[in-house]
Amino acid sequence: MSQQQKMVKLDENYDIISQLPIDLLSQLVSLLPLKEAIKTSTLSKTWKTIWTTHTDIVCDISSVLGVLRDESGNVSLNVREEHRNQFIERVGHLMHQRLMGPNMRSIVIRFPLSRKDGPHVARWVGDAVMKGVETIILNLNGGSGIVSFPFSILRAPGQASKVRQLGLNSCSLKSLSVRNRTLDSLVNIHLQRVNLTDKQMDVILSKCFFLESLVLRKCCKLARFKLTSRNPRLKFLEIKSCLKLKNIQLYAESLEILEFEGLLDHFSFDHVPKLVQLFACVSEEEFVQFSTYALSRIAVDAPLLQTLNLQVLPLPKGVFTFTNIKYLVLKLYPCDGEDELDWIRYILKAFPFLNRLQLDFSLVVPRNAGSTNQSHRGLAEVSHENLRELEVTGYYGGPGQVEAVKHLVDRAFKLDLLVISSPAKLYVGSREFILVDLRNDNKSSSEKIEELRLVLPNSLRVDYSNL
Repeated sequence: MSQQQKMVKLDENYDIISQLPIDLLSQLVSLLPLKEAIKTSTLSKTWKTIWTTHTDIVCDISSVLGVLRDESGNVSLNVREEHRNQFIERVGHLMHQRLMGPNMRSIVIRFPLSRKDGPHVARWVGDAVMKGVETIILNLNGGSGIVSFPFSILRAPGQASKVRQLGLNSCSLKSLSVRNRTLDSLVNIHLQRVNLTDKQMDVILSKCFFLESLVLRKCCKLARFKLTSRNPRLKFLEIKSCLKLKNIQLYAESLEILEFEGLLDHFSFDHVPKLVQLFACVSEEEFVQFSTYALSRIAVDAPLLQTLNLQVLPLPKGVFTFTNIKYLVLKLYPCDGEDELDWIRYILKAFPFLNRLQLDFSLVVPRNAGSTNQSHRGLAEVSHENLRELEVTGYYGGPGQVEAVKHLVDRAFKLDLLVISSPAKLYVGSREFILVDLRNDNKSSSEKIEELRLVLPNSLRVDYSNL
């Protein structure tokens, strides 16, 4: 073999990537998903520990166990005890190796662990805290029992806590007291299916001085929520499906966004001067009381409010003027003696600076053919100078809705776009909606489009794509 042929063979086997500086290799590996990053450890001795520089640890079924299979070897969606034992063993080994690396940025555990697995979870989180982790997400939903989460592990001995974001799903809280200093660093907290008591909630609010975002979902032991001046930085608050929660009191200097869904006996907006966005869906008896308040007194209590998203019933007795609302979302439930025109006249008068209006008629009872809208409230006819976009969802056609849409279009002089949808548009949070069919609709899309075209001006842009 000639010297040139030897050089060619050598060049073919030469691993140029492994000769790169370790810092650069670490940066390349950090761009890979954790599962793929760990695989690089088998390439050579050079690569064996490079994956431990990965800053984001994500442990779930896919990344740790791959595809689950039943006893016959078939793909399975059920997590059995042997899967749980394998997961715990592999994550424990992974975290032991990861301790050899530099600081971590986040740890995410998504797996249906059980009450007895709590010590393993605490050990993994404790290891991550020792490595200066900033984000901890534990989603343990689906296991047997609730895993205890000790707040004391959020701070390593002799160190200040660096944890800024904490997300817990299907956990109970331990080691939480007013003397606990482990909460000082928290900025974002998301608790779901957590056995959170009123006392524990008070401790969290009293110790989290830098808290900016708080989400509470399905925390079914919580009965009251009181926000005071001790949380001057809180900007976002979401409380949903906390079934025992009946009392909310808010004194929040910096609160900008509030989303609430559930039961409520008492509510008090003592001080929300910077609130700009409100979503509220109050169930059962207090529905009327809250919707009436939201369409009246809140104009004074939240003078900067710009986005209002409500399920409302009935019309307020008086007409309060909202001078800052630019975006309004209403799901209507007209009561006896009210109809769509009552609401439309009220909206045009109460929200003179509205740019965008979204109305859902999916729960409005259709009127018989031949009947007409007749306002029983005696509200004066008004025009609107600022409305540019109108979206009507839950549209089933018929004389009542056609007349309501025509009334709005005729009086909104600057209206540029009309969007008509048959499905209802349900709000799911964080400014996101989903379309859902809530009624059997016997009228075809072409029929509904034709009846609208007869009454709408040709110059108006109309989107019929969801009819």
